[in-house]
Amino acid sequence: MDYSMEELLPLMTWLTDKYTSKESTSVPYEKAQMLMTAIMYCLAENQAQYPVANQGKQPAVREMYERGYDIVIQKVYQAKELYGQIMAEFEDYGCRNYRDTVQNGIPAFFINYDPRFQPQDHLLTIDYPLISGNPDLCGADLILEYLTGIREEQLFLNCFDRQDVVRLLESIVPDYQELYFDNIADAALLRAVECFIAECPVRELVLNGGAGEEIRQYFEGDSIQDTQRKIVQIIRIIMPQFHLDGGYFEKAGPDYAVRLWHRLQKHEPLINHEDVLY
Repeated sequence: MDYSMEELLPLMTWLTDKYTSKESTSVPYEKAQMLMTAIMYCLAENQAQYPVANQGKQPAVREMYERGYDIVIQKVYQAKELYGQIMAEFEDYGCRNYRDTVQNGIPAFFINYDPRFQPQDHLLTIDYPLISGNPDLCGADLILEYLTGIREEQLFLNCFDRQDVVRLLESIVPDYQELYFDNIADAALLRAVECFIAECPVRELVLNGGAGEEIRQYFEGDSIQDTQRKIVQIIRIIMPQFHLDGGYFEKAGPDYAVRLWHRLQKHEPLINHEDVLY
């Protein structure tokens, strides 16, 4: 929804007074831009939860802003509760990037987040990616969505023995503790798909000596679209075994399909010899 400057100016004046404790009637351009972005962020939160078509008579802009601000606060509390669940059983598998982001980085958000004057700022770089990439969001929206993904991935990883995950990461990057910057659940899920195709125990994340050829034959002659369809279908079959909803993890299907298809076209090895249990 578009708002006129006539509607926004009284709200901007009010927020500026609050920001300066009424010690000044003006702020530098950068601060004014920050405050206007804060207003628009909260208005967007209200609009997302209360679409205009469902509101009947249009509320005043100040009311819509305050409702949006309350939604932001609720999301912060939801994110904090979710973070508590994550940390209650957090395992970093020795991966520094994962640990630094989730265990050491996220608390800075809860300590320093300013929902009134800078709700659009999440205050940290999120260097550890989710399985399908980080959401294109900001502020509390980003942190809540990110932690929701981390929790889903944590529940998946908890289904495997820690040492099996560690062995898998070592086969990908021997010095993974310092040098692995990808998603851990991504590696485990792709290996689980490969194990399913090669009829190896999915929960052990280990392939047998003939697995590479079995995987190659399974996708032989497939287009990228066919490869993706097969991978997504396997994910849908696997996830109920872990008592998880596959919807979140199916988003990894397109990326897996592209990576695997190109390796097949180039006749590259599908698995490393370190991956195999003979």
